[in-house]
Amino acid sequence: MRRLFYPAAAALLCGCATARPDVRLTSEPSIERAMDLLNSTPDGKDMMHFLNEHPVDFEYSNTPDRCDRFLLHSGRIYIPDDYRDHDLIAALDIARAAYIYRLWKESGLDEVISEEEELGALFQARLAVELKLTNADFARAGGKTEIKNDLCAYLLEGSSYAMELARKEALTEDTACQRPLETLENQKVWLEKTRQAIDDQTFYQLLYDRDLARVRKGSMTMAEAMKRDAEMRALPLYEVYRYQRSFYDDQNEVFSRFEKLFKSAVRSDAEWRRARKKDLDASSEEFSACELR
Repeated sequence: MRRLFYPAAAALLCGCATARPDVRLTSEPSIERAMDLLNSTPDGKDMMHFLNEHPVDFEYSNTPDRCDRFLLHSGRIYIPDDYRDHDLIAALDIARAAYIYRLWKESGLDEVISEEEELGALFQARLAVELKLTNADFARAGGKTEIKNDLCAYLLEGSSYAMELARKEALTEDTACQRPLETLENQKVWLEKTRQAIDDQTFYQLLYDRDLARVRKGSMTMAEAMKRDAEMRALPLYEVYRYQRSFYDDQNEVFSRFEKLFKSAVRSDAEWRRARKKDLDASSEEFSACELR
């Protein structure tokens, strides 16, 4: 019965997750309930504060895929419709997606990359511990093995293994889930190519090829890619040179900023594990029968 009254209790104790009257993060009542659950935990409350300051629209996907879809330049995140009737599971998925969005927003990255999924997996697992999820919760939600597996990896094998699994999934080809994602290292290699592309058409093509990859993954439309290419090719040559230099410098700064965020997040996770050892041990015991994939 505790689970049935939990959202109401959270709302009474912590206030509605979307407390600012000028901010609405979703049109879905079940997503609002899931956000109230997040708002009842220390880390989730901080995340909800960030979302209220930097709103993004959360909606259910109209596809059967069990993955989040990010259209961040349009201000939208789609979560699996399969979680619609399971507030606790939806809360965990929203936590992961929101964490990825926060990294994207704070770093200035142009797209979601593998390392963001890795850190998102850690945050999701921590929220599961803070919400005190049990095997029974997953059973009532029909298993939802993808989230349970990630949680078990974090609990039984540690953060590094959980990140390794998230990276493997992020790099697996699945166009319905906008994958494979880029890695930070791949982005650095690509950026270096843009620096070397001088006095020929290579720079235009590098930008266009990157956008075409996004089109194939569904994170950009073909019309947007063609428009961006046309606008770039229409610039006077001196403007292209200036843009090329500033683009390289700006992206280097973005990558440096993300690396600092990444290291800070890994440290914070280690500190959280030390501080919440008792809770971690309890959750590890609860899920000790997990069969890791």
